[in-house]
Amino acid sequence: MANIVYNKDILNNSTKESNTMKTTETNILNVVYNSRRILIDKITEYDYNGDIAVVKKMCTVINYFGGGATPMIFNVSPYTSLVDMHTMARVWIDCGCPSDGNAMGVPRKWTKENLHAWVAG
Repeated sequence: MANIVYNKDILNNSTKESNTMKTTETNILNVVYNSRRILIDKITEYDYNGDIAVVKKMCTVINYFGGGATPMIFNVSPYTSLVDMHTMARVWIDCGCPSDGNAMGVPRKWTKENLHAWVAG
């Protein structure tokens, strides 16, 4: 599993150690499903004291059709459980990876309920 560490400046690109927050990203799932790769990363943000402030997940689906690799973000709550996120990503892939959005172009945030409605509809 890859472990990538980023330091983010908070105050106007200050280089003082006290003004930075640490963020780590760890891949916690990397599987192939129906010729697409599902990647789920755990993102941990730490406060100024080095204590964990927030833990979230992000799901990326890599589409290998068409001669290249095209990454797509599966827009789901970052606080969804790993099992639910993996299951929902497989359903989303089975539905053809729909990426509809609202009138402003903001992509739909998928939930179990609206994925079920998409499948049933």
